[in-house]
Amino acid sequence: MNATVKSFIPLVDFLESALSANSEIALHDFTDPDHSIVDIRNPHVSGRKVGAPATDLAVKIMNGAYADRDFVAGYTSRSASNKPLRSASFIIRENGRCVGMMCINTDISQIMRLHFLVDQMVASYGGVPSEPEQPAAEAVPVPVLPIHTAATGAHEVESLTDSTADLIARNIEDLAAARGLALDALGQAERIDIIRTLNANGMFLLKGAVASCAETMGISEPSVYRYLQKVRKE
Repeated sequence: MNATVKSFIPLVDFLESALSANSEIALHDFTDPDHSIVDIRNPHVSGRKVGAPATDLAVKIMNGAYADRDFVAGYTSRSASNKPLRSASFIIRENGRCVGMMCINTDISQIMRLHFLVDQMVASYGGVPSEPEQPAAEAVPVPVLPIHTAATGAHEVESLTDSTADLIARNIEDLAAARGLALDALGQAERIDIIRTLNANGMFLLKGAVASCAETMGISEPSVYRYLQKVRKE
């Protein structure tokens, strides 16, 4: 384990004691991105374990994203079971080089369900009256948890998976959905564009990314290599 990353383990111990079991603390060492999690507490939150790969956000950071920041906070993550999480990541650097991250992922699914139920109850009564019956001082506001905003300006949606193959598949599915297309409806131009985005985000730093990309898109590995060569020459 990288010595600088290892020095953060006491902080992981502290955070585990200070936070509830609803918050996962994950320590990443980027020496081996395919098995970057070297310590994890409350792993039931995301369903991952020690040895799980770097996330898509982590790969972006390894590839140069957020080079001017010490941390990224207030963004949304998805667990392996698509449970919504509220996340923050501290970037660990050594002589200016990114060597790892310490991440906190909090399960917000119950809060979101409660918010939905409150909305349904309000709707069933015909909405909120324009003039409250109680004095304003007695009114109890219902907080709405911000999901995609933060002081750092991040607008990330991170995928927390336990394998590189799942991580690549999720990214491709999301990129296809953003284009309003199913995977089997992707043409050559769309495939190249998706590979261009994956490459820009550093996803091909992960071992097996080409094979996973080929399997998800339903094309051959030589085709992925050919498309990858094309976008890297642009």
